[in-house]
Amino acid sequence: MNIEQAMKDPNGLFTSPEVLEASAEFTPVQKRAILVQWKNQLEQLLVADEESMLRQGGKPGANADCLRRVTNMLLQLPA
Repeated sequence: MNIEQAMKDPNGLFTSPEVLEASAEFTPVQKRAILVQWKNQLEQLLVADEESMLRQGGKPGANADCLRRVTNMLLQLPA
């Protein structure tokens, strides 16, 4: 796996943010970049989900939980 693949689709390559954190394939700087990209993608998905939910009366789900975990992990990684 390379950094470009991980940046394009972190959610597809890692089953959870914790799997990325445990990975020995990436440096802390690369992990931070992947997490930032993942966070941005999740935020975009949540906006889309929110708009859809408003029309359908749905509830937030897995994307919100994953975003919380990604954000927490970003706070824990060394800068």
